Amino acid sequence: MTLEYKNDRILDRGKTLANIKRDRLNEGIGSKPLCNVKDDRIREGIGSSTLCNVKNGDIRENIGSKRLAKVQDIRKQIKNSESLSDTFVAAVWWYLMK
Repeated sequence: MTLEYKNDRILDRGKTLANIKRDRLNEGIGSKPLCNVKDDRIREGIGSSTLCNVKNGDIRENIGSKRLAKVQDIRKQIKNSESLSDTFVAAVWWYLMK
């Protein structure tokens, strides 16, 4: 799976998988939220239950310290991801790559 970040959208071979608006990662080209980002935490939908968090370049489980992946490794798999924040890279990984 080769993902690309372009014009606030996450694309897979030209097909829009998700888009980013303000602090949310939305499904496809629509406005149905997959998750929202607040500080260093990724939360489900528009709710407050934490899925994962980002600390020191690592994606960690819930609000704990168990490392799931490194942001640096995930950035290598997403073209043009340099302008995305670490938390949005983690959100894309959680929903589209995991």
